Amino acid sequence: MVRQKRAKRGIILGAVPVVLVLGTFLVSGFALGGCARQTVTLGGLDSPEALTVSEIYAQALERAGYKVVRRFNQDGAALHKALLAGEIDIYAEYSGFALTRILGEDPVPDQYSAYDAVAAKYRNLGLVLLEPLPADNALGLAVLQERVDALGIKTFSALQEKAGELTLAYTGSFLEDPEGFPLLESVYGPFPFGKITGTSDDDELHMLLHDKKADVIPLGSNDGHLADPKHKLLRDNFHAFVPQTLVPVLRGEYVEQNGKIRDLLNPISASLNDKAVINLNRQTEIQKIPYPQAAKTYLKDNGFF
Repeated sequence: MVRQKRAKRGIILGAVPVVLVLGTFLVSGFALGGCARQTVTLGGLDSPEALTVSEIYAQALERAGYKVVRRFNQDGAALHKALLAGEIDIYAEYSGFALTRILGEDPVPDQYSAYDAVAAKYRNLGLVLLEPLPADNALGLAVLQERVDALGIKTFSALQEKAGELTLAYTGSFLEDPEGFPLLESVYGPFPFGKITGTSDDDELHMLLHDKKADVIPLGSNDGHLADPKHKLLRDNFHAFVPQTLVPVLRGEYVEQNGKIRDLLNPISASLNDKAVINLNRQTEIQKIPYPQAAKTYLKDNGFF
């Protein structure tokens, strides 16, 4: 799969005083802890970002008194099928993947419209969306900051004008994936790069950029390398790439039986903005910190534990 801020939906929770948010979280956990532990089967996608976010949810639920059964490292289609079958209770899905790959709908230009479209369709399937992350990990194009300054390119349109002077490097199926390079050119028109080179290794991709053997690389908008100020993510000014916002999806029946789960997870989701997710991806993908450790540290540092 290839992947501004919400003003009207879950972000509002971010403005709630910390004492109130923590009070809700701790009171809910205390109430649950006084009775038999409820079990929640939590699915997790097989991307590093989704895996860490799923583990954050898992540890928060365990802290609140739930017994969590993890079913991680699975693809979205399999998890969607398991959710409908009642084999799992919840998992975090990317809104763009849900819209285009699971529902077969056309992409929409922003992450919040995508959320609303998925929520409406999922209601007919007996599924409920909680609040989404404010972070959008749509596919992006990155250039070294020094090249941005030298060429004066900040947008995809400006990049298109300079493409003949530049080398594009990529990994995976970027050139063939319908949501990759073909989608880019269908929106903007041809990008006649002077040279295009492929590699099978993500580390090599970034080495090509840093060694100035490539000028442009595709990467997720919340890639951990973007914590490095030398990387500049160009603005997709015509919104070509599909929004990819993680959002917890639950069986409607489970939400009815476990109403407190909204109060537990929504404040955590609201805290996971672009900066927070980029930092988590930097920890797990670049610094190689185990994702359970990164998840625990995040919950502690942000006052949820």
